[in-house]
Amino acid sequence: MTKLERSNIPGGRRIIPRRHSACNFVSRHVQDGGSQSAFESLVDELLLVPGPVPLAPAVLEELSRPALPHYGRAWVDAYHEIESLLRYTFDTAKGDVFPIVGPGHLGLETLASTFLRAGERAVVVNNGFFGERHVEVLKAHHLKVADIRSPWGEGPDVRKVRAALKRGARVLAVVHNETSTGLTNPLEELVEMAHEHDAFIMVDAVSSLGCIPLPFDEWKVDAVFTASQKGIGGPAGFAPLCVAPALFESVKPKQVQGWYTNLFTWRHYRETWGKWHPQPTTISSNLFYAFRRALQLVKAEGLEARIRRHRAYAAAFRAGAGMLGFRPISPPEMVSNTVGCVTPPAGMATDEVQDRLRTEHSIYISGGLGPLHGKVLRIGMMATQATREVLERLLPAMAAVTGQKAERSLNAARALVR
Repeated sequence: MTKLERSNIPGGRRIIPRRHSACNFVSRHVQDGGSQSAFESLVDELLLVPGPVPLAPAVLEELSRPALPHYGRAWVDAYHEIESLLRYTFDTAKGDVFPIVGPGHLGLETLASTFLRAGERAVVVNNGFFGERHVEVLKAHHLKVADIRSPWGEGPDVRKVRAALKRGARVLAVVHNETSTGLTNPLEELVEMAHEHDAFIMVDAVSSLGCIPLPFDEWKVDAVFTASQKGIGGPAGFAPLCVAPALFESVKPKQVQGWYTNLFTWRHYRETWGKWHPQPTTISSNLFYAFRRALQLVKAEGLEARIRRHRAYAAAFRAGAGMLGFRPISPPEMVSNTVGCVTPPAGMATDEVQDRLRTEHSIYISGGLGPLHGKVLRIGMMATQATREVLERLLPAMAAVTGQKAERSLNAARALVR
């Protein structure tokens, strides 16, 4: 009988997932209470897609616990803690935060439903798959969309964005970190540009929050949505939002259609049912407490330290992979610190690299989307993926599938993460 089987016996021990022997993924991070402890993710398979990320054991443990009520004193205390942790992660003292339950795209839908009306004009920075998705979603909400396109892998055409805003717009929508191309858009500059033309800024921070700087208050951002399964390091299932108070003042609640994707609904339940059931619907207690634990780990590490870690390990990956002939497609000044989007060495097909990493080394990475399908590989470098142990396993595997020795690659990476 395995540990997992024994732990499921009524009255037995708590559920502990069985550990696999082929582990080479141990990192040290500051954990709960500020103590130093080993962070072990003992698995054969190494998930390095650009989200979801492998879950830390402390997060997995919450998913394995028996279900608990989604209301009551303990729940309310945990809910308020999550709100506080979200304010920390969004780097805000002023923003109103909401742990919306659903996929990351629900954050975009919720912001559009609450703050945008049919017929209003939206300007969209579109230089990747998820910029394209913004266009699609906002058109579905019957907005007049100015689609400001740039080639995938290049930064936004700032001149065209400015010209579109000059013609009048309610919102400028931008993907902070474009997961499809491994590019971080110049958000601070775009925020200033939007405000100069009396538009509010709506930011997709799905693959940036908690890993790439996004100071909500300092940059005067108006609205941000993200997802729990990427930089935060939690399970999929939450689309956290942060909204500036002034944005709420710009709309009248009676103008907003819909119920669940209406943030005034969420505010109403927080204010009227806040002592026992502060959210409008049932939330899975296992997901809820796992999400809280992931946010606790973000704060325990420290936001600035976490951002430095991602910057260092992204640079180390690029240096090591570069020695093997893998090249980022984005310009150096905009290259992402959470998603590596690289072309393979000459003569290597992306499918071959991807398949051999999976079948020979049990490492999962992603291929390209849209026009980049078959041209690039995408490697996640978020949360639990941004560690020395991951590099020590990934780079030799990349060397092996390309028929090269790993020493030069590893030395280049190690030099940046001593």
